[in-house]
Amino acid sequence: MESVVRLESALVAATDRGIAGSPEVLFPRDLLNRMPPIYIADATGRFTLFSPEFEEFISTVFNVKRDDDGNLFAPEELLGIFRHLEKGVSEVKLRQTVQMGGETKHFRSFHVRTSEDGAENGTETGYAGIYTDVTLEAEAVIGAAQTEARFQDIIRSASDWVWETDVDLNLTYVSSRISETLEMPLGSLVGRNIFALGVFENSSDGLRGKPDLVKQRSAFRGRIFLIADNHNRVRRISLSGVPIYQEGTGDFIGYRGTGSDVTNEHDAIQSARRSQRELETSLQELRDRNIQLDFALDEARLAVTAKTEFLGKMSHELRTPLNAIIGFSEISERKMFGDLDEHYLSYFQDIKGAAYHLLHIINDILDAVHLESRSLQLYPLAIELDELVTQARSYVAVRAEDAGLDISALTCPAGIIIEADPARTRQILVNLLNNAVKFTETGGSVGLSVLASSDTHVDITVWDTGVGIPEDQQDRIFESFHQAGAGIMSSPRDGTGLGLTISRQLARMMGGDVTVESKPGQGSRFTLRLLKASEALESDTIPRADGSAETSKT
Repeated sequence: MESVVRLESALVAATDRGIAGSPEVLFPRDLLNRMPPIYIADATGRFTLFSPEFEEFISTVFNVKRDDDGNLFAPEELLGIFRHLEKGVSEVKLRQTVQMGGETKHFRSFHVRTSEDGAENGTETGYAGIYTDVTLEAEAVIGAAQTEARFQDIIRSASDWVWETDVDLNLTYVSSRISETLEMPLGSLVGRNIFALGVFENSSDGLRGKPDLVKQRSAFRGRIFLIADNHNRVRRISLSGVPIYQEGTGDFIGYRGTGSDVTNEHDAIQSARRSQRELETSLQELRDRNIQLDFALDEARLAVTAKTEFLGKMSHELRTPLNAIIGFSEISERKMFGDLDEHYLSYFQDIKGAAYHLLHIINDILDAVHLESRSLQLYPLAIELDELVTQARSYVAVRAEDAGLDISALTCPAGIIIEADPARTRQILVNLLNNAVKFTETGGSVGLSVLASSDTHVDITVWDTGVGIPEDQQDRIFESFHQAGAGIMSSPRDGTGLGLTISRQLARMMGGDVTVESKPGQGSRFTLRLLKASEALESDTIPRADGSAETSKT
């Protein structure tokens, strides 16, 4: 049952993110083909996205087929649910029993309104729903009821007293055992109406009348008869009786039967049932957890596989034309086919810049996926840090100059040897420097400092005099797709919001980390901590965090 709730919660979360605008993004076809009956419909009742199982479901249950244009519209039953949702109801849950393929099926359905992503005031633009097959659950309930009925039959004990009534159901004979059970003299029982002494359990007639089965002169067996003893304690009597008819005439003359006190057995059975229910609940919870784990694992594998396949195709399909665009732009810039008007030359420069920007976004997304799937390979080497800093500086120098920033302090002492993947370390430095340039206003400064934080690590700090980051956002900037300057800068900044996430994960894979210190209006300090190479490879002095100097051994 918990897995059903998780699916419904996932559907609500998806509608909160706005599935009406682009449902295929949230439910790729490969994933949709594996889902239970699920749909998304627009305001007219036309299904804009649905799983194959949903189409089969409404075709079988509601006899709904696609029209000549291939569209599928909601039947009247669903339209009624949509109208109900339009009245302000946040969600509708229903249970249905249907015939499918000659079998009785039980379904639980869940329906909500959807909003288009970015729509003003969250205007509802459609509906979404899911049908979950709960046949096994329903059959389990029925089976449990049947088991309980059989259990009741088995636990009934033998009779230990005898009784007989006249035509008016007044007791004409009772055995002594009932007198002992109720601690009442026999004389006080004979002559009294049996239904004045007690009542059948769950009887609506109470003490004031005869049960329907007696009125109909039907036989009964093992009916629980509640009767109070001499101390007002309710005793439970298993009562059985048959109607008596006068020989010859066939006239009804009363009832005759047996009964046994099952109070103690009942209490013991109730206790056993409670224990059994607790045990069954624990076992079911364990089964549910295992099912949830299996489901979550399968779901995760499917998602990772689908995402990896999609991004692999995207990498090939997008990188190839992008490289062509970049190459053609560079050829045009170099005027290899003749002179170009300055306006056209500017256009080609813009095209190349946009292509490189898109290529950077694609690379970031692919890196994030590979990091998430733990498929990214690193190749650590002992490398000179100043070479990487120089290369990273060249990436941002033009942009910093155009922004009017001072990067004279963006230098690194020579001879510092680190153990890291060169390409990935350069990628981290470029990300940190790009952010520093991006969020520093004209006239500000961007620099870099290096400290030996310990005997095993080196801290490379990229600092700036930019806008700074509020404390409550300093953890969030390392989350995927979170823009560091959101709500800080007066105008939006470009980027995917993946740079810091990727940088931190890469640093941690290399035995280091990326941390931040910042105050609004006072700039930021992003520190990349990396492993030092072995002392035999170091050839210069690294300043320590305490202000002293560490000389490497040669």
